[in-house]
Amino acid sequence: MKRKLSVIIISILVFQFFFIYPVLSVNVPRSFFVNTTNGQPQSLIVVGRNAASMDFISGNLIITKIQSEAYFERFVFVTITGSRIMEASNDQLIALDPSTINLTWSDNAGNTGTFTYGQSILVTNLRFITTDTNNLKIYIAQSQNPINILNPELNRNVTITPDFSIELLDNNGNLPGLYNPGGNVRFNTIFRKEQPGSFQQVKVNIWEPQKLITTDQALTENVARNNNLILVGGPVANRLVAGLVQRGQSRVDWYTSPGDIEYIPNGLYGRDVIIVAGADREKTRAAVLKLISS
Repeated sequence: MKRKLSVIIISILVFQFFFIYPVLSVNVPRSFFVNTTNGQPQSLIVVGRNAASMDFISGNLIITKIQSEAYFERFVFVTITGSRIMEASNDQLIALDPSTINLTWSDNAGNTGTFTYGQSILVTNLRFITTDTNNLKIYIAQSQNPINILNPELNRNVTITPDFSIELLDNNGNLPGLYNPGGNVRFNTIFRKEQPGSFQQVKVNIWEPQKLITTDQALTENVARNNNLILVGGPVANRLVAGLVQRGQSRVDWYTSPGDIEYIPNGLYGRDVIIVAGADREKTRAAVLKLISS
């Protein structure tokens, strides 16, 4: 019974250590500094109003950390397109080959350029039967079931495969119909293929970096509720840190600290907090340098 009771007590202590007390870590997640979906800052640097000038300098150094994290990633899709005028006689086998077409690519980020296949791929063989001008038969590859284009003069756009379509063109001058019975078919081959590209990093410019830093006296509750907080300086220099120490949320001995970064989830007003401080201004600066290099 005593052994069972000891196990229960140890379990409670472990739970308290990992889930109730804050986590000490220099590996602050990127989502603390910025909204990872759009790269916009969601953290605010707070320096004690009466702190030493070096704490303000250290606080401004942290702005560079936020700026370095201000980006987001988007997945780029590439669309390859091109077309080519072609002609085929009755029952002739003809190949639709994207490597013989002048192709361009564009992506959903607004970039564009020329595209060249290194070899013939996605080739599709066609065979046209033109004996009946009112019913054009198109055999695709080895299929024995043709596409029947009734009234081809009206139904000129034909989907061949997911990547290929054709536009039937008039090959008969001013005479009725697109072609003579058993004659040639003229058409525009249209190639269009969408394929995945890659993740692209989009940098976000922070136009007013000075708004990323404030003092413990100027900070309002409304602003604090909308930002994670980076508190610079220990309890002597920063009254917000002093409050966290008094409430037992901060567990670092800042009076002897060589320079630490303490990460406190849900530290103030429902937002996460990190304290960057040390026993004196030099050690606070050392902690700041550790943060911005992480």
